[in-house]
Amino acid sequence: MNLIWGAMLSAVVLYGVVCAVAVGNTDGDAVGDPVSVRYGFSVVAIVLGGLSVWWRRRFLAADFAPAPFDFARMQAHGVAVWALSEAVGLCGVLTALLVREVREYIPFGAAAMGLLLLHRPSNLPWTRLAPPGS
Repeated sequence: MNLIWGAMLSAVVLYGVVCAVAVGNTDGDAVGDPVSVRYGFSVVAIVLGGLSVWWRRRFLAADFAPAPFDFARMQAHGVAVWALSEAVGLCGVLTALLVREVREYIPFGAAAMGLLLLHRPSNLPWTRLAPPGS
């Protein structure tokens, strides 16, 4: 699981590089109103970030009462939480590309990295795993 999480975290960093290269090589105006694009993707990113926290608390809480679950289920929930967190960075990529300004990516990328660090594998409820063979 560390490998998957690390790949998602490094992808957020690569998104910033892609924005710098792609926006640096374009000569054009912003698509639409930059303020509307920024606010629209900010709202989407906040919803995605909130959903990642909700998903984590709902399905991966350490003090959750129901029966233990297997590794595959924990991995599936973990990947879902990480994908929601990474999607915050993708909102930043789209904002930067549409507004044609690399700096637009920075708050989205920072938020995505913060969420991924919050949801890192060492914070998963390993004590809830069912013993092998049960």
